[in-house]
Amino acid sequence: MTFWLSNLAAYSIQLAVLVATAAAVTSLLRLRQPRAAVAFWQALLVAALLLPILQPWSGTTSDFIVSTLSFRTSTTATPADTGGVSVAAWLAIALGTGVAIRLAWLGLGLFRLRQISSSAACPDELSTLFADLTAGLDAHAVLRITDEVDGPATIGARPAVVLLPARALALPDEVQRAILCHELIHVRRRDWLHTLSEEFLCAVLWFHPAARMLTSRISLAREMLVDQETIAHTGNRRAYAEALLAFSNPQQRLIAATPLIRRRHHAQRVALITQEVPMSRRRATLIVGIASLAVVVATGAAIAQFPIGTTVSAQSRPEVFKPGDGVSLPRVLTEVKPQYTKEAMQAKIQGTVWLRAVVLASGDVGDVEVAQSLDDKYGLDLSAVAATKQWKFVAGRKDGKPVAVEVTIEMTFTLKG
Repeated sequence: MTFWLSNLAAYSIQLAVLVATAAAVTSLLRLRQPRAAVAFWQALLVAALLLPILQPWSGTTSDFIVSTLSFRTSTTATPADTGGVSVAAWLAIALGTGVAIRLAWLGLGLFRLRQISSSAACPDELSTLFADLTAGLDAHAVLRITDEVDGPATIGARPAVVLLPARALALPDEVQRAILCHELIHVRRRDWLHTLSEEFLCAVLWFHPAARMLTSRISLAREMLVDQETIAHTGNRRAYAEALLAFSNPQQRLIAATPLIRRRHHAQRVALITQEVPMSRRRATLIVGIASLAVVVATGAAIAQFPIGTTVSAQSRPEVFKPGDGVSLPRVLTEVKPQYTKEAMQAKIQGTVWLRAVVLASGDVGDVEVAQSLDDKYGLDLSAVAATKQWKFVAGRKDGKPVAVEVTIEMTFTLKG
């Protein structure tokens, strides 16, 4: 497994443990205080992004001594050979393609929303109510009515645009007030920028379900907080519940733009509003503290078990011997020939790569270093290192016990005419 792929796998496991632990503990303890939930999940998002740099990397450089033992192997290829693409390369292509598609889809959604905003109408019926609310909430936005959306949505930042479906004009006045108040609180909080950043994260980590779970929890907590602030401002819990129920069953999906404007978790939000179960700040703080401790412990264990890095640290590296002075030579059991890369064949590169490697007491190959390069541009050096790491040996011995021994390996690349 290549350096980047092994580190990506380690990070993926760490992220899964971090999010799963947080979700399990907060669900078990029923964290229902919106402000505490928003702070907790947003802090978790920051921790997830900083996870690769908040842990000690285990990579080190090795100081090899060239031994007198030399193993030789060679590989040949004809100029007509096409070579092969490694599994790691295919994975890189697949991951990169997925990111590009998701980002393009996100860009299409933004473009579509801009089109809808530009063509939407200004409703005279709600202009007075909207002006009063924007002044009272100190939120600056414009209001538009359109049939292109099936529920209220806020897009953009400067200026922010509140989009309402045309059917909202037929709702009672107090329900309209609750809807507009909700959207303007989103404007005041600049939640559009948070939504964009979260969708960008999901696009980059499209392959990892924990990324979507994390952003979904943030979205729910944010909506719960806005629900709470809206009820506090309007003083009408029933009207707000009616506003949520009025748009709880969307009839259409707006291609590409839906993830940016859809309201999630309607059932949970309505249940919390109607139940009106308060949670004290002290209890919320206690739950956040317990959840944070659980996340730190679980994620720390995942980091210890699946660290990000290159090789074992110098402190844990076994003592390495040279052949001679009572140290026997390792013996090759399995030899893997390096692959000729297509680019190197096209460039007609041939010759020898000299490698310095450590044969571990287990018979596996540990550290490998290029002692004399042949080609660091078209991949022959890397191909030789990858092949060497797959060799198997009968380990060298010292005083009858298997030990790590330094060896020199010579790999020759030859083209056939």
